[in-house]
Amino acid sequence: MRAVKLCALLALAFLLLTLPGCWGSRETDEVAYVLVAGFDKGEKDNLVVTVNIANPRTIAGISGGGGGGGGGGGDGASTMTLSLETYAPAAMLNLFNTVVDRQISLSHTRAFVFSEELAREGVGKWFLTFARYREVRGTAQVFVCRGKARDFIEKNNPALELNPTKQFELIASLSRSNGLYPSVRFENFYNDIKSKVIEAAAPLVAVHEGGLESAKPGVSKGGDIAVGKYIAGEVPVSGGNKVQAIGTAVFRGDKMAGYLNGQETRYYLMLRGLFERGFTSILDPFAEGPEQSTTYIGFQIHQGRGPKYTTHIDEEGNVSIDAEIFLEPEIIASTSSVSFERPDLKPVLEETFSRYIEQGCNNLVKRTQEEFKSDIFGFGYQVKRNFWTIPSWEEFKWMDRYPDAQVNVTVHTRIRRTGLLLKTSPFMLMGDEGQ
Repeated sequence: MRAVKLCALLALAFLLLTLPGCWGSRETDEVAYVLVAGFDKGEKDNLVVTVNIANPRTIAGISGGGGGGGGGGGDGASTMTLSLETYAPAAMLNLFNTVVDRQISLSHTRAFVFSEELAREGVGKWFLTFARYREVRGTAQVFVCRGKARDFIEKNNPALELNPTKQFELIASLSRSNGLYPSVRFENFYNDIKSKVIEAAAPLVAVHEGGLESAKPGVSKGGDIAVGKYIAGEVPVSGGNKVQAIGTAVFRGDKMAGYLNGQETRYYLMLRGLFERGFTSILDPFAEGPEQSTTYIGFQIHQGRGPKYTTHIDEEGNVSIDAEIFLEPEIIASTSSVSFERPDLKPVLEETFSRYIEQGCNNLVKRTQEEFKSDIFGFGYQVKRNFWTIPSWEEFKWMDRYPDAQVNVTVHTRIRRTGLLLKTSPFMLMGDEGQ
């Protein structure tokens, strides 16, 4: 008996030697790493897949050349861009090997870009495919492109970044600095399109072909001076990268229902508690006459804390939601001669700012109810707390009831800082010296 146990232990010890090791390892010079993948609608319900593959020699600085961007992927380019039409995303990994002599890998893919046309038809079946594949990172970013994803990838040429992977990491982090578009991970988007408490949303990107002209001007003389009255592809910028990121694609289920501009995106992020900071302006509440539409006060907004929600469901199943938002703007610019640093004037400015944000938030909620019929704010998480069991919650069918819910948004503003000036003094105009 003792000999049997000894033999068994020796056998187990020998088997342990077979466990360690990298049997599935691949050398880096045997793999082609996809940095960005784009998806467009093809013919006969097929899929056009565009990939941006890293050129490790250029990124490492071994060969000359530089600059991001795709194109044909010459010796000096940091990446190369390829497109093919396929019946399924998984098949692309083998089909690309007809022209690429390295094994295609998605383990370093940082962005998945879906065209608007494909998003409006539904992206659920494509996400189901990628969610199963072990190489797909749940932390990769998801984007919806106005126009073709292929054009977006081919014309993307980040002047300051050699590696597109770094570019998309910075784009995601910039969402926290400006609030003009959300930052959405693959894993979160996948969960939201299946959720019964919240609908999915994704950042909007596009290629801007014009210069300082815009297809749809967002700011006009005497009009709204909000920073974000644009969507991707319409910001009047000349020079630099043609790719723009601003706005939000709104989904109902796995289908895109419409989009929000940059300013509406800020309201959306505030209601979700995801807004961190950004610049904005309001008109001077004390301005009169011709100056009423040209005098403004600029702020850097910071969300003081997360929103507070109060929900109520009556006996008939009608839902009312009260949302409170807490903001702490700092005065950073002003064309007004009024000294808002005075303690007696700050409350007036705070009240004006609160009403401005309140109106925008309430209008956005109403739009999502009437036009999109989509709860992208996650109000369902708050309503769900009124139910004791999951079956009773599912039977309630929140997504069908959301358009009829009564939602009231209240904004609380506290101006804690007024910039580097202790007092605002009016400018002396020509001819006033003797007065």
